[in-house]
Amino acid sequence: MSAILRMNHFVEAAKQAHIAPTSQYLHASAGSVAVTPMNLPSSFSEQAKTQNCKTWEIFQESLINIIGQHKFDWICHRYRAKLNFTGMKKSGAPLLPKHVELFSVGAAQVLNRDIKAKFPGKIRALTREQLKERIAQIQPFPILGECKDPTKMTGAPGTTFAHFFHDKLLMDKEKQMLFSDVEKMSLPAYRERLTKIITNRELIEGQIIPAPGHDGHVDYYKVYRKVATGDGLVAYALSPATNNSTLKPLIVFRPSQWALSNEDTFETYLNDVQLNIGEMGWKGAAAEFEKLMSDPHFRRNNEKISISGYSLGGAQAQRFLAVHADHVSYAVFYNDPSVDDETAEKFAQRMNSMGRRGEPLNIQIFRMKGDFCDYIGGKHLGWGVDHPDVNIQLMEGNFDDKKAAAFKLHSHRVFDNTTFPYYMQRYDDTQQLFDRLDNSKRGPDVLWYERMRRIWGKVTFASIYSLSVVVKFISWALGVRILRSSKDPDL
Repeated sequence: MSAILRMNHFVEAAKQAHIAPTSQYLHASAGSVAVTPMNLPSSFSEQAKTQNCKTWEIFQESLINIIGQHKFDWICHRYRAKLNFTGMKKSGAPLLPKHVELFSVGAAQVLNRDIKAKFPGKIRALTREQLKERIAQIQPFPILGECKDPTKMTGAPGTTFAHFFHDKLLMDKEKQMLFSDVEKMSLPAYRERLTKIITNRELIEGQIIPAPGHDGHVDYYKVYRKVATGDGLVAYALSPATNNSTLKPLIVFRPSQWALSNEDTFETYLNDVQLNIGEMGWKGAAAEFEKLMSDPHFRRNNEKISISGYSLGGAQAQRFLAVHADHVSYAVFYNDPSVDDETAEKFAQRMNSMGRRGEPLNIQIFRMKGDFCDYIGGKHLGWGVDHPDVNIQLMEGNFDDKKAAAFKLHSHRVFDNTTFPYYMQRYDDTQQLFDRLDNSKRGPDVLWYERMRRIWGKVTFASIYSLSVVVKFISWALGVRILRSSKDPDL
């Protein structure tokens, strides 16, 4: 029996066991895989343990034949908190459906080196069709176990436990689901999900991720670089993976983090409350972005890139654009605060005084009416820019439900959803547009939020910093890693 066919039997058995009303475990022989009811915590006989060991051996052999030894070892190491493969096999413990699911999730994290290990050569030399075929050969597994509707998933982890303790398996399972319907997605919906939801799951450098192409067919990005210095800014530089890609290089800026288990959680809070929002993270990473934009492997032939940011990530993306606008052709901002007046005004002056661009700069800003986040800060980047090669669109959504919560308004996805209980207003008149991008012109309600932020900002900054010190001390005293830094190695 071929490894693929044998693994299909494991997958089907795992599916059957998952929906069974009682606990089931898997057992395999040379020609078949079956499931057996299990009554825990009853012990296994020596004969049953021997059969379990054989099942683990057949499962391991099938896996390695498909995904390779290096990928098998990588999965075992990455999810070592969930599975001690060698220990389970030696002890004769049963192979459970969740173990098959674990390897399905791990294999779904397709890395550049995984493909090259089985198919030597540069991936960038492949077409999209060739890459799709090769990915299917090294990752033939479906989504096993619980499966959620990706449009209903939020930026927060799926379990309460994962809010406090990092769970790589859950994070990767959620990534697997969030990429599962790419073939059906529009590019705007994908970009919004990537910016608002997927970046919270921590992409891996070298990871190959699917994306809808501009021609309606599946395309692919490679996670070229993770930009992070531990100062509250995390961004992912994505480059087109194939030689016939329709995609541009893209930098996605991650939003504020509410789960304590995520990287730089407290640092994102500090970025939120400082006088110039996002400045701390931006200053820490500015040199890294300078190197990235000079890297010919990221921007081939000096091509222009796209950027996107949501919430705090949008403020940091504005600071990036203020410096690197010459290299950007498209920038999209979702529910983000404005930056300080000086940054916006200098950007307007610079853009208005430059010559004609070979490729226009398109800026899109999406807001929801009633979202407090876009009430803070001074002016949004794009204010005052009237250069003929800079196109600025402001789209504001308004819910019919006036009782919609502020957090719902802030996190609502305009494109990546299945219901549309709102309408969008586009501002085309230049003066009206500039007034909407200047918080000092938006009325007393908006001014109140910024005034309160400035009054309490320093106190809040000191309080959050002090709390982070206390949490780190407790973490050290208990020997439990709670707060994670983006500058730490991914262990």
